[in-house]
Amino acid sequence: MNPLRVLAKRVAMGLATAWIVLTSVFALFTLTDDWVLSGRIGLARFAGENDPEALAEIRAEYLAARGLDRPLWEVYVDWIGRMVTLDWGVSISSGEPVFPLVADAVVRTAAYVLPALALAIVVGIGIGMFAALRPESRLGSGSVGTAYLLFALPNFWIGGMLLSLTLEDPAARSPLVYEHLLPIALTFTTLVGGYVSYARAHSREYATADFVALVRAKGASGARVATHVLRNAAIPFFSMLFTEALGLLVLATFVIEVLFGIDGFGLLLLEAVSDRDLPVLLGGTVVVIGVGVVGNVVQDLAYGYLDPRVDMS
Repeated sequence: MNPLRVLAKRVAMGLATAWIVLTSVFALFTLTDDWVLSGRIGLARFAGENDPEALAEIRAEYLAARGLDRPLWEVYVDWIGRMVTLDWGVSISSGEPVFPLVADAVVRTAAYVLPALALAIVVGIGIGMFAALRPESRLGSGSVGTAYLLFALPNFWIGGMLLSLTLEDPAARSPLVYEHLLPIALTFTTLVGGYVSYARAHSREYATADFVALVRAKGASGARVATHVLRNAAIPFFSMLFTEALGLLVLATFVIEVLFGIDGFGLLLLEAVSDRDLPVLLGGTVVVIGVGVVGNVVQDLAYGYLDPRVDMS
């Protein structure tokens, strides 16, 4: 299949997925009880305001401020149109334009996620392949065990313990350490165990193959043998790479950003859910869908490069 057709097909599927997901999120936040509105009415009643007309006015002002005082279908069409044109309006909570707000949060999250992801890929593949090609090596076994241990340790507990060291003097926390290095390290430990496991499993399938035995018999170096094994194991490993990373990173960013107070994408979405800030939530959903679509396109195109025998259709 022509790469352009692959791209067009994935984009079409992505648009359909975006419509379904955005519609579901919109329905969940407009057809369910509004806890923010309930809280405001509850506070008014707690203050002694029990006049039905006054409470109705509070409700009307709340809905008008959020643009929900119109027919639901009109609100839906308006919001879907805004999502498509990237005119995401302003945040209900802060009053800031949503698009630059989400973009800045994505950049902040990427500042620690991308280095951690790159490091986890390199280390995970290296340890996994070494353990597969040298199964009798104590170094390989020890490295795999260490990676699994790091993967099993709860990030929130480790981060909490490190933060507790500076509870008496929060000003002593180094921004470089607590806002960059520790988030990178904790995200790395979240990912590396899975990469080691998959790299080791897929590499072992080819470590004893006839073509590897032939390469060894010709006197090839260990690095050359590893290259042959990696090239053949790359497709199943690459398939896991994106899906595994996306699932784990979505969870890790929420934990890490709440723990360290990082103004990133995870914390922004969490606050948007808490405040029922629909513009920010829908904008963030578009970003997640976009990452998924781009990742799938890259996967499809990479298959043909990694193994020309693969039919991309």
